[in-house]
Amino acid sequence: MKNNHSLVSTASKLLLIFTLISITSGCASVVKGRHQDVPVSSDPSGADIILNNVIVGTTPADVRMERKRDHLLTIEKKGYAPSSIPVLRSVGGAVWGNIIAGGLIGWGVDAMTGAQYNLKPETVNVRLKPLGLRETAVSANHAELESAIRRLNELDIALTNGEITENEYGEQRVSIVKQYFPDLLEQDPEG
Repeated sequence: MKNNHSLVSTASKLLLIFTLISITSGCASVVKGRHQDVPVSSDPSGADIILNNVIVGTTPADVRMERKRDHLLTIEKKGYAPSSIPVLRSVGGAVWGNIIAGGLIGWGVDAMTGAQYNLKPETVNVRLKPLGLRETAVSANHAELESAIRRLNELDIALTNGEITENEYGEQRVSIVKQYFPDLLEQDPEG
């Protein structure tokens, strides 16, 4: 009788440990993490990499970005026109598998950490254009792209704060992506 009680006790402990691990970590949180390293290169190399208005290195480099938000990446080098590239988040394919395997708790953890998202493009390679003698190094579309990324991040905050519904969020995100990043629309399953 003591052996049966011992087996039940061990099984109960294992079940409790498994349940705690399931509750405290989502599948994508463990596998992918909160950040994504995006390889960034330029021709010519040695250009400044500016992520969300902060210099984070020079090309070539892997740039660590939060999966939970949209970003604006700018590549600048003296004597060349700067190039600004939106890096948008989209729901990763593992989300549905995580909901099936880990239930809503696993998905909830991944949603909070941002691990459920993938950043697109996954790799950035920019060919910088040399400036003419009288040209200045001003990116004509940088301010517009920066404004669009800011609007996308403000939408995330409004959704998180319950200021808008999921439907309103989806419609507004699609509208912004369609207006500013139409070529990324097919890559953005959220939009």
